[in-house]
Amino acid sequence: MEPVFVGIRNVVIPACRLWFRWSLEGLEGIPKEGPAIVAFNHISYLDPFAAAYAVDKAGRRPRFLAKSELFENPWTGWIMRGTHQIEVRRGTPSAPLALEQALIALARGEIIVIFPEGTVTFDRDLRPMPAKTGAVRLAIRSGAPLIPAGIWGTANVLPRHFKDYKTKWWPKQDLCVRVGEPMDMTGHCDTPEEWRVTGVELMDRISALVAGLRPALPYTRQSRRKSMAS
Repeated sequence: MEPVFVGIRNVVIPACRLWFRWSLEGLEGIPKEGPAIVAFNHISYLDPFAAAYAVDKAGRRPRFLAKSELFENPWTGWIMRGTHQIEVRRGTPSAPLALEQALIALARGEIIVIFPEGTVTFDRDLRPMPAKTGAVRLAIRSGAPLIPAGIWGTANVLPRHFKDYKTKWWPKQDLCVRVGEPMDMTGHCDTPEEWRVTGVELMDRISALVAGLRPALPYTRQSRRKSMAS
């Protein structure tokens, strides 16, 4: 029953629904049952909430690959463990264990959510960065469909460098999620060259989804320093 997951879900999802104005497209691309990997671009610390909201609206329960700092934080650690998210200890010998845990979850027919860039983008125009290998390796080894998805609007609310830029938490701001066509991973070889080539294709597809969202919702980040100077 996962009581922690159900409790958190019953708080977070209604709050997100009421606070933001959502545009969700292509949710039918997320299968109603069976394993899949949904790969999102990463432009804001708010992205996990947007991704979770979209996957929940598709009728599935998301399992995130999340950095170890979230598990070590006393405020978020119990939530991450209680909701059975998957810890990634980046840059350590135990980092590959996260992929093994994700493969187990996929074998159970679950949905894995991943940000292939590994962190919030450093690009000033919020373009996606090159993918790390994890999403592609999971898809090849599990045979699960790899589903590109784009998020836009979250950086207007909570930009990466929120100490330097204004956060905007007023209600009814627009957030957009667009889910693309699944990538069929059957026949792909589990080699570094295949990881690279498929990673480029994945990020190209995500970039195309994000490019389609940009015109409908301008990026409105405002510098704190500029406002103070004025």
